[in-house]
Amino acid sequence: MNAPISLSSTTSNMADTPDQDFSGLNVHGLSRVVLELNRASREAAFSRFQPLALELIREIIPFDSAWWGNAAAEPMEIHRLYLCNCDDSILENYRPLMAQDFFLAALMAQPGVTINMADLTSRARYVRTELYRKVGKPYRVEWSLGTLLLEPVSSLQEFLTLWRHDGKKPFSETERKTKELLMPHLAEAHRAARLREVLEGAHAQHERWAVADERGYLREANPGFIHCLREHWPDWQGSLLPEALLECIRSATNFSSTRLKMRIAPKGAFRYMQALTSCALDSLSPREHDIATRYARGETYAGIAAVLKLSPATVRNHIANCYRKLAVNNKAELVARVLRTAN
Repeated sequence: MNAPISLSSTTSNMADTPDQDFSGLNVHGLSRVVLELNRASREAAFSRFQPLALELIREIIPFDSAWWGNAAAEPMEIHRLYLCNCDDSILENYRPLMAQDFFLAALMAQPGVTINMADLTSRARYVRTELYRKVGKPYRVEWSLGTLLLEPVSSLQEFLTLWRHDGKKPFSETERKTKELLMPHLAEAHRAARLREVLEGAHAQHERWAVADERGYLREANPGFIHCLREHWPDWQGSLLPEALLECIRSATNFSSTRLKMRIAPKGAFRYMQALTSCALDSLSPREHDIATRYARGETYAGIAAVLKLSPATVRNHIANCYRKLAVNNKAELVARVLRTAN
């Protein structure tokens, strides 16, 4: 968030990031925060992770308020936002000014680089901007320290900006470097906490699973799920799920087509998805499926006929149709196909 000021004054500084000298940092404090973030990702409820993480950060980088969220670049839109010590109305006032926000432009131009507002503008220039008059001053955003990262699956932007309310206390270069080192650990711990929340109790061993948010953006997915999507929607690309799935995602209802079934379970603001490709057994009629299952489990023609009140010859004909539809040649192959699918 923040000041629409030219970026030219910081270009060389940000470009040199890989070779920066990180000496003089509070290494022990940084190490302790990283350790506690890892613990929180395993033990804290997902709803508590962000407030706990910000309290840990405050111990090594003092700040007064913050926002932490996800956004899409095209179109530019904030998807989810956590506010610390700041009124919810800030987003409504900020949205019309996003295109003027050069601080945001600096973050987007250098993913992974922490940006200090003090490197972009002077105090005198900042307080003359419309952004300061309509957002900075009302919400006491006097100085900003922000970082933007790209999520590995969704390509959504995860951002965290810390704010100070005292115009006489800009963030220091040491604090900027500290936050830059911390952010990858913070993002990974946040991701782990989210996964634990969503996958708890789910069959995460399933070969085709994914986690999407309620808008339909993939947040996590294993290779099998991605392969399944591309097989059924060859033109699909990006992180937003295919259009055919979006309504089911938003309503948290299962998806079914002739070639694909997908279980969709709500997990708070997220959706846990399992892709179940249609198999050869789906080509069997209900009667054929019942007979094939009984036969595969060891029942005889006569036994099946007696239970279902059919003639043995009719059962034999149904079994022959099953052989043809499942492309198997003997009982052993039929047993393997039916029981493997049932499991």
